[in-house]
Amino acid sequence: MKNKSLTPMMRQYLEIKEKYKDCILLFRLGDFYETFFEDARVISEELQLVLTSRNGHPMAGVPYHALDQYVKKLISAGYKVAICDQVEDPATAKGLVKREVTRVITPGTLIEDDLLSSEENNFIAAVSEEKGVFPFVIADISTGDVAVTSCESLSDLKDVLYRTAPSQLIMNEKLKPLKKEITGELSNVFLEFLEEWHFAYSSSVEYVKRFYELASIDALEISSAEIIVLGALFKYIEMTQFKPMKHLSLPRVLRRSGYMYLDASTIENLSILPSERRGSLYQTLKATVTSMGGRKLKEWLLNPLKDLGKIERRLDIVEAFYSDPLLLEELREYLRQAFDIERISSRLATGRAIPRDLQALRTTLQVLPLIKELLYSNDVLSVIAEDIELFEEERKLLEASISDEPAAAPGEGKVIRRGYSEELDELMDLLEHSQDKMKEFELRERQKTGINNLKVKYNKVFGYFIEVSKGQVSRVPDDYIRKQTLVNSERYITPELKEFEDKVLSASERVAVLERALYEDICQKLSNSVQRFRKAGGLLAELDVLQSFATVAKKCGYTRPVFSSNHTSYVEAARHPVVEHYVKDFVPNDIQFDEKHSFYILTGPNMSGKSTYIRQVALISLMAQVGSFVPAKRAILPVYDRIFTRIGARDDVAGGKSTFLVEMMETATILSQATEDSLVVLDEVGRGTSTFDGISIAWAVSEYIYEAIGCHTIFATHFTELTELSQMYEGINNKTIEVREIEDGVIFLHKVVDGVASQSHGIDVAKLAGLPDIVLQRAREILKIIVKTSALDKTVKVLSSDEIKEIRKKKKGKMHKNQMSLF
Repeated sequence: MKNKSLTPMMRQYLEIKEKYKDCILLFRLGDFYETFFEDARVISEELQLVLTSRNGHPMAGVPYHALDQYVKKLISAGYKVAICDQVEDPATAKGLVKREVTRVITPGTLIEDDLLSSEENNFIAAVSEEKGVFPFVIADISTGDVAVTSCESLSDLKDVLYRTAPSQLIMNEKLKPLKKEITGELSNVFLEFLEEWHFAYSSSVEYVKRFYELASIDALEISSAEIIVLGALFKYIEMTQFKPMKHLSLPRVLRRSGYMYLDASTIENLSILPSERRGSLYQTLKATVTSMGGRKLKEWLLNPLKDLGKIERRLDIVEAFYSDPLLLEELREYLRQAFDIERISSRLATGRAIPRDLQALRTTLQVLPLIKELLYSNDVLSVIAEDIELFEEERKLLEASISDEPAAAPGEGKVIRRGYSEELDELMDLLEHSQDKMKEFELRERQKTGINNLKVKYNKVFGYFIEVSKGQVSRVPDDYIRKQTLVNSERYITPELKEFEDKVLSASERVAVLERALYEDICQKLSNSVQRFRKAGGLLAELDVLQSFATVAKKCGYTRPVFSSNHTSYVEAARHPVVEHYVKDFVPNDIQFDEKHSFYILTGPNMSGKSTYIRQVALISLMAQVGSFVPAKRAILPVYDRIFTRIGARDDVAGGKSTFLVEMMETATILSQATEDSLVVLDEVGRGTSTFDGISIAWAVSEYIYEAIGCHTIFATHFTELTELSQMYEGINNKTIEVREIEDGVIFLHKVVDGVASQSHGIDVAKLAGLPDIVLQRAREILKIIVKTSALDKTVKVLSSDEIKEIRKKKKGKMHKNQMSLF
């Protein structure tokens, strides 16, 4: 297309579009944001808009006041959006109005409340690769949070991506060959590759130093590779936002040393986060009343503590709330009045705060003294009260300046409170009382002229005027100036009326300019306190999570866990925190781990509760290390470094991995990374292959975990042959789910007892599922034949004590805690 055939405005559009080829360009024209050519066709289809044309070119647009709702739809559909605004006043512009892109919106750079989920972080992440290590950075622009880590393998990187669930991922271009492996299990992530030069070390160092105003990057205590990715991400953010993001915090370093690390498999198997399936630990423990608390709860559940001192501090606070129901309810009442000041702070810092944000900030600052006073009433909680800042100066500014119910935007005199600006008050008085003044003027002129039907009117075309009927024209004074002649009347203006008109019309314009200026000044003053607001928001979020733990504990009958010093464990009457809400008369069970009970083989029929039992053991330990009370009568627990799970059957069709391969890969991860301080729960290892291969693998895995790792383990299985291990190893014990056989089937009692399952009762379960009687009858006939002829019970040799000693001797010579020899 030749530009000479286009209008100047269309040439302006194309010049800007050329710089943003990968974006939908929304081009401001009057009261609309318009798109042209292919962009118009795209938004017409995505937003269900009418496709029109301008000079023969496709065109579609959206009203400027509804921009956010349309942008949200485009972003959700996977598009980048460039906002092109008029950067000079059309009324004073000479020729074509100047326009520039003021912001590029992507899924990871959203900041407005209406575009975000209130209780979910909105992360943008960046990753590169250096000598097999993947430095990784995440940032939530909407809250200012930044964190860095280094993933030692591709598997670690995938775990981190699963845990953080970024909405946008920036990758070094050299990672393109690994795109499928890295993003295979991510859903709805917006992916962008940046050229290698974005990841240059020298420019990243200088950029990070300038961004944080640091003399040296040493203070950040992060690696050179992490600095490179941090710099690349910050450059991208600035490149798309066109504003400094000074509210972004110093990066938190995510190292495993301080937290129990949960891989993607464990998070999914234990249903820690909400999913399409019914129920999750997050939903069970969520009695938070602020959006900040909802986000913080998720963060804590994914990062249980290993520092016993920090765990106990959280538990002390939960117990203080738990023991004082009145204090707890009063705190919840105050927290309900607290708004999301983490995100409000970010919008203040970026110049995108709206009057509603300032109103919410004021309400939150007003409730802080009440929370502080309440916490001071309890010795344990008074320590937290010390950290609550009251922001008296900022609160007084907001109380004096912002109306109780401000308009959506400044400019009409309905945002700034009366009494804050004398000049604005005078202008508003003039506007609000203009009708009264006109009535006074009209009455004076009637008395002066004797024209009783004289009227003072206003319209947008002629402004203010005096209207006199034709029959009274002879009585019009000499100082009346004719303005318009109508059929039945004449319209006039006087010097006094003209002066008043100029005042009123200019007052409206002056109000718009002055109120916007006052509002921007207030926001600028408040922006100096952004980091302090963020800190207060973080403190409120933590209080909200801790009161949530206490609220749920009170409601569900949880107890405070106690931690052992010798890595032993005893949980009495343990319950599954999620399942108990869906099952009538849930049956609690005990679990004990010590030197003579470190490994359990759990057998029993399907549907008897094996999976529920092993999951509840893991979830109780996780809850305790998060700082929550636990569903049990009594709980003595060790501090675990990791929880590993291998549960259920699933494949990875897209990755070309069968169910059995996925099972073996998960098992290999456990055997290579578990330590003696870990908790391992296994369900049906070896079931994805032939019976003999499966038993062999399950047997070897069990021996390896017991001998080479020595961690607390529960292995739920249908391979009753594995129970022979209890005869060979002192610390391996057998447990089963109690079943009562009746004439036409079985009753599952869901009680875990010592012993071995007599049979799997698979046919009885099939009957419950509704298989036809003829199929069930035939299955029983076949089972009798197999049992009579099977030699399976002879395939696993029970070794003598001398042979066991020889095996242990050989193993201890070949294996140590970090060695993985099976896979």
